[in-house]
Amino acid sequence: MAVHTELSKANINQILENYNLGQLKDFKGIKEGIENTNYLLVTTTNKYIITIFEKRVDTSQIPFFFEIMRNSNTSGIECPVPLKNKNGKYVSKIKNKKMSIFLFLEGSSKNEWSVENCFDIGKKLANFHLANKNNKLYSVNKFSKEFWQQFFINNKNKLNDVIPNCFEIIRKEIDFISLNWPDNLPKGIIHADLFPDNVFFKDNKISGFLDFYFSCNDFFSYDLAITVNAWCFKDKKFNKKFFISLISGYQSIRKLEKLEKDKFNVLLRGASLRFLFTRIHDQINSIENKFLNKKDPMEFFKILYFHINKPQELCFEQFRL
Repeated sequence: MAVHTELSKANINQILENYNLGQLKDFKGIKEGIENTNYLLVTTTNKYIITIFEKRVDTSQIPFFFEIMRNSNTSGIECPVPLKNKNGKYVSKIKNKKMSIFLFLEGSSKNEWSVENCFDIGKKLANFHLANKNNKLYSVNKFSKEFWQQFFINNKNKLNDVIPNCFEIIRKEIDFISLNWPDNLPKGIIHADLFPDNVFFKDNKISGFLDFYFSCNDFFSYDLAITVNAWCFKDKKFNKKFFISLISGYQSIRKLEKLEKDKFNVLLRGASLRFLFTRIHDQINSIENKFLNKKDPMEFFKILYFHINKPQELCFEQFRL
């Protein structure tokens, strides 16, 4: 979440004219995050979230994203619920951009989390995978192996400017991923962006998942690898207890197959490349504004380097997982 598109009080009232949500009491931009513009909206009836879809989100896929949200919510995976406007549509427009309004989700994200929180994250992620397993809608992962390869080709002359001396390491990693990426693991709908700022807690329990706008069809264990990278490298250090707890929570609902475990290091490295490259892209192309702090690509370069050089640290057999 972030604020790329600034809205005035007049803009907010223009939006409300198209909904039956009461009269405006207050609103403010939500500065956390990166991808979409989000505002907290308070009216005489309730609290809501306005989301304006920015350029990285493929707006043609909004029906896919909303179907995941509705299906997840009815399956016990709490998440924002999109609301229809007066014309019965989930999507409206403001400032020539597509937008939607959602019911406000109680809770907040954590800056500090525990072993118990990690277990709950793993468990809830597995529930999410199973809840959406039979969803007939399909969306390709646009930020997978082909994206990494093309991004490297297009930006190889700029990599060392963003992260000094990273080019050769990344070049070798692209070759490694190209040769070793699996093609036959269990797959279905994944969240693909389950970072701490996309999970809300209330009374130390998960109150909901947020931001489904990178959801797609891919390997379940790749989604798990993204989540491990996001939650188990607190303060730039690998936390074994967090890892064991998160994996244990996941496997309490869905057991990983042997091949998923065997390929997990490759998946972790691919997941590192995905966020390393989008963060490098933002460093090269995005204009920072008063609402948005671009995230440091060095964080994921260090995580990638860890997975390259210390694969034994996340060994399932070592931890009897």
